[in-house]
Amino acid sequence: MDYIKFETSRPGPIRGMLGKAPAAYVPIGALEWHGEHNPLGLDGLKAYALCEKCAEKTGGVLFPPMFWAASDTMPFPFTFHFRRKLIKVLVRQTLEQLKGFGFQTIVLLTGHYPPSLIKLLRKECERFNRKGPPFAIGAPEQVFALDLQYYGDHAGMWETSIMMALQPELVKLELMPEGLSTLERLKKFGVMGQDPRKKASAELGQKAVLEIVKNLTEVVEQTLRDKNDSAIKEAYRKYDDALKILSPKIFYLIRDALDVHSFRELVGYGYWTLRNRP
Repeated sequence: MDYIKFETSRPGPIRGMLGKAPAAYVPIGALEWHGEHNPLGLDGLKAYALCEKCAEKTGGVLFPPMFWAASDTMPFPFTFHFRRKLIKVLVRQTLEQLKGFGFQTIVLLTGHYPPSLIKLLRKECERFNRKGPPFAIGAPEQVFALDLQYYGDHAGMWETSIMMALQPELVKLELMPEGLSTLERLKKFGVMGQDPRKKASAELGQKAVLEIVKNLTEVVEQTLRDKNDSAIKEAYRKYDDALKILSPKIFYLIRDALDVHSFRELVGYGYWTLRNRP
């Protein structure tokens, strides 16, 4: 299906698209260190490519990545840090202005996902939806890939794999040293998750991309068709269930998603993370 890139379009085509597929895709990312092997704009590049693949299926308008809309970035070189209250204002005003343009379904897909940003996006979209239509979903990509046991990482196996599938020319895996422990990868390179040098692949990334696009597309199509937010609520519910404290998946999240295999490692991981919060 046809879609439009907002920044290169004239007004006429936008009006036409609002008449047949009034969906807005707004990718969110950070400009942040992702190890030596990945691009600094990985989060926004990833979110943009995923949104574009969804727009190809549903139609709608694809917006440029909001690279500046990310808080709680990691304390590494070449990394921008912004206060959460600034992000809140930006998100809230973006939603209201897209509503004014005439969009009926709005996707805020973030490739940067500290818990605070996930919570902020969801809270703002739920607030917005209470006055709907239109209806919005604000979520990280892993909300749409739970069946793959993908809960997000940072420059690790998953993010590196997805980037290898989307833009392989930007990944230089040979720049990531081999044989580092979980804590060494975290402290020296900002890598959170499974060792990308050992486990990242374009094939794994492509599997994740297909799953994310399929499930997000279904949410957008149902929301456009039904003119309510039931599909959005269901996506949030599944994500909540997957991350319940008593869920068996929590053990997977700690052990495999973070690559932490002992209580000592867990304490060291948590201590470093809390100590280095911006």
